[in-house]
Amino acid sequence: MDGTTGEAKVKSLAKALKILSCFTIQEPVLGVTELAARIGVSKSNIHNILSTYTSMGYLERLPDGRYRLGLKILEYAFIINQQLGYPNAIYDILVDTAGKTGEIVYFGLPYGDKVLYLYVAHPADRMGVLPYRDILGETAPFYCTGIGKAMLAHMPEEEWLSRIPEERRQYQPSTITDLDAILEELRRTRRRGYAIDNSERDPNVRCVGVPVYNSGGSLVAGISTSGPSVTMTDRKLLECAGILQNAALKMRERIYR
Repeated sequence: MDGTTGEAKVKSLAKALKILSCFTIQEPVLGVTELAARIGVSKSNIHNILSTYTSMGYLERLPDGRYRLGLKILEYAFIINQQLGYPNAIYDILVDTAGKTGEIVYFGLPYGDKVLYLYVAHPADRMGVLPYRDILGETAPFYCTGIGKAMLAHMPEEEWLSRIPEERRQYQPSTITDLDAILEELRRTRRRGYAIDNSERDPNVRCVGVPVYNSGGSLVAGISTSGPSVTMTDRKLLECAGILQNAALKMRERIYR
């Protein structure tokens, strides 16, 4: 799966579809004025588009006049998820890996210049201890996440620049934003076979990630595990890297596309 797109042939259709991309985990509900401003159309024009989406189930109009994504989108999400075949192929491995690391484990796909988080697994004996964060459907940049750096580092180098945004947000004091430093970090990651996120995306959290290949040898995803900086010592990061690499090998035997 990839979030990269070429130039749109049908501009009006592209503008209409862009409305759907305005809705995110952080902003799940939006009003007409907000949407019109973001898309760059008049309120009268966007009303027609929103009415069409609502009548077809792609959007739902709330009592206060604002909108959120409709169940038709969820229906398509389930179809895509089943087509990818990951639930049956890898979820039990994720759960087993969470138990072995004692930390939360994530599975994500490359999506343009971001990671698209698809699954998360928690160690069964620590469900009430570790903070629960449902990131299904969330995205994050490659350059500052363990799972992202693990995938990007194992892509062809000629793809790196297209997957690193020109404007890079400084999420934390330790976030690497200098392009040359990012490229060197990717080369270092490729040499050792796993990536490390030293509280670069979230405060006081360290993460280690590895790439996931399919049975044909193509890079398709990444897995990572993260935990509090105080417990995710260098020794534990190395231990978790080995556990993740074994999990990735098991996944490779089951993923055929």
